[in-house]
Amino acid sequence: DGRLYCGITAFNNDILHRFDPETKRFESLNYARVAEKYEIKIHRSLELASDGTIYGASAGLLLCDERLAAPGGALFKLDPRSGAIVKLGIPAPHDYIQTITLDEARGLIHAQTYPCFRYVVHDLRSGAARDFGYLGSITHLSALDDAGGLWGTWDPARHWFFRYDPAADAIAWHRRGLPNARADSNLMYPGAGPVDCMINGGDGRLYIGTCGGSLCRLDPRNVEVEYLGKPSPSKRMPGLILWKDDLLLGCSGDEEGGNVFAYDRRTRAFHPLGPIVDSETGLKLYRVHDMRLVNRKWLYVAETDVPTRSGYLWECELED
Repeated sequence: DGRLYCGITAFNNDILHRFDPETKRFESLNYARVAEKYEIKIHRSLELASDGTIYGASAGLLLCDERLAAPGGALFKLDPRSGAIVKLGIPAPHDYIQTITLDEARGLIHAQTYPCFRYVVHDLRSGAARDFGYLGSITHLSALDDAGGLWGTWDPARHWFFRYDPAADAIAWHRRGLPNARADSNLMYPGAGPVDCMINGGDGRLYIGTCGGSLCRLDPRNVEVEYLGKPSPSKRMPGLILWKDDLLLGCSGDEEGGNVFAYDRRTRAFHPLGPIVDSETGLKLYRVHDMRLVNRKWLYVAETDVPTRSGYLWECELED
């Protein structure tokens, strides 16, 4: 519908908002009316279905002494036309959901949780949840391969890859991971793995932005990982999307600011497109968290964890 749907952190449970790029206004979608008190953020957990429905999940910031009293993060669906929010259930009791991946073809939502790093597969048709328990690692965002396999990481020290096979309803535990996996872990938050962002490239491979700020490529057929390069000196690469022709569009940046880049898969070249700095005030973006493209021209970048103010939504104009 040409608008952006934004999950935020808010202790009053008002965690879901809509932004209109034309009017530059935000509108609360009043998640608080269905929330319980521990649902205080939506992390990397908004997925758009082909019929316009948005699926999401609630996250929290629990201390250990609160965990058993807290119900757990909820999966929900939003009808953008009516504004109706329907909760689908709590797939992992007492833990809250950091990230989801929608498999619309098979009617599945893959969820990963915090503070206990559990992996759960929720069946949208039956409402049943398959809880694989503690995996010891978590991605910031996972992706499906062409056969519908969900890729994530496991083991708290090595952060190797796993693949969930929906046909067999089983996990294949691979003993291979990203280059520099240990050094790139624990950068998002304690225990988190090295995968900052993962997307299906449409060419049979998965492209991965690492928490160290590098771009890698995973071949699901043989679990071979290829290091493609690092577009800036910064850590973190939580934003990565397919752009045009053979180009990927990405964002990197941690506390020192954010940078936009393109990667040409044909020539294997990185093209820096510039830092994210307010053109009027000179204010720099603090820490990149997510990004979306509107009408192929406007890149919207969300920032997070800013210590002195609320996080902004940044609007970047791309040149052809």
